Order: sequence, then structure tokens, then C-alpha cells
Amino acid sequence: MLKIAICDDDLGFTGNLENLVLEESQSMGIRVNTDVFSDGKTLLKSIQSGERYGLIFIDIEMEQVDGISAARKIRETDRSVLFIYISGYDKYLKELFEVEPFRFLSKPLDKEKFRRYFKEACQRIGETEVFFQFTFNRELRKVPLKDVVYFESRNRVVHIFFGDGSTAYFYSKLSDVEKELADSRRYFLRIHQSFLVNYDYIIKMNFYNLTIRMNGKEINLKISEDRQREVRRQICAMAAGKAVIE
Repeated sequence: MLKIAICDDDLGFTGNLENLVLEESQSMGIRVNTDVFSDGKTLLKSIQSGERYGLIFIDIEMEQVDGISAARKIRETDRSVLFIYISGYDKYLKELFEVEPFRFLSKPLDKEKFRRYFKEACQRIGETEVFFQFTFNRELRKVPLKDVVYFESRNRVVHIFFGDGSTAYFYSKLSDVEKELADSRRYFLRIHQSFLVNYDYIIKMNFYNLTIRMNGKEINLKISEDRQREVRRQICAMAAGKAVIE
């Protein structure tokens, strides 16, 4: 069963959204359990008491604990939950990188957009493991893509950095790796000629660099000048529910 939280101080809106969630999940044949919260503070209390959610719809602007502050606290203990934020995202883009948005919805609610995003979230949550295959020390290896933080190219050798701090390498071009991952259902951003980064590990960024978390440490990577605009376009496209590569 998929546990879903809805957090918004507009009670009329939360009622409508909950009805849509229940209707769409029924049409998809998915069993869900929904909890509704009127502010981020009560949502945090529920999670701190041991409740876990696969998907959270959360308003960015609330009077007590706002959506970004609540999500930041949740991310300290749960890296896998998907957030669908309710609000315009342009002015919050910088802050939202810290809490890893999945999609955005605006008020009044676009029902067709909601249905599409809800299906995409359910697919992401329920998808099977996706692997990357390469040859390392003359052995064929297959690793889950969710464990790959980033790829780095050095003189036609591609190094893989994993979330636990371990590394591996293989001989290839980073552009070939990028093409292979284009349809992998996980987002990797080519921020530099030498770097291909797993979006799930990005905790913040600006025009010039981004920060990833790996094995408990924060690492800064440079976004090359010629890729800055394209990286931001891809991030906005992901947030709007579009394909990363058009």
C-alpha cells in the first residue's frame, strides 16, 4: 500500500486533492492510504513518530512551518520520499534544490496535470531496479544506478563514484555513457565536459557550481560556462514534468 501525505493550510484544497488522489488511485488499481495535514509542523510530528510516506503533496507557503522548511527536515532522515510541491516554483528554485522536488502543481489545480504527475510518481516509486553495466578489472560488473553519484571522465577513462564512497573505472567516452543513460528513467545532468551527475544527489546549486552529498560529505562540482543555461533548462523541464532531453 502506498502511503501519501497531503499538507496544505487550505482545507478546501486538501479535500479536493485527497478526492482526486483516491479517484485516480482507484482507476489505476493502486491501494493508497492518505493522511491530511494543515501545516508542516503536524506533518513533521507524524514523521518523527515513525510514520513513513512514499509521496508527499506539500504547499510551499504555510504560516507555521512552510513546505521547504518541513521538507528540509524530512530529507535528513528520508532520501527516497517524493515531493510534489504546490505553488509556483520560479522564485523558490534555489531553495528547492536542497529538498529535491519531483514535480510542481499550481492553484487552481489542473486535473490533467495532476493525473499525469500522480501516475509518474507511482511509476517512480514502484519501478524495478535500473542497472548500469561496465567492465572493471576484466570483470563484467552491474551496479544499481541509484547508487551512482556521478561519473567523471579523465583521459578516456570514466570513473564512477558511489554513494558509499567507493569508486570504480572503465574505459569509455563520457558522451557514450550519457547516451546510454538517456532512457534509464533516472536523471543524469551533464554539467561539464568531465562530469555527469545523478540529479538525486544534488542538494543545492547556482549558476556556477552544484553541491552533492556522498558518503556523508558535501562535494562541490563546477558547471562549465557553456552548459550553465542548458543545465538550468533541464532542471526546470524536470520540475515541470517534461523530458530532460528534448
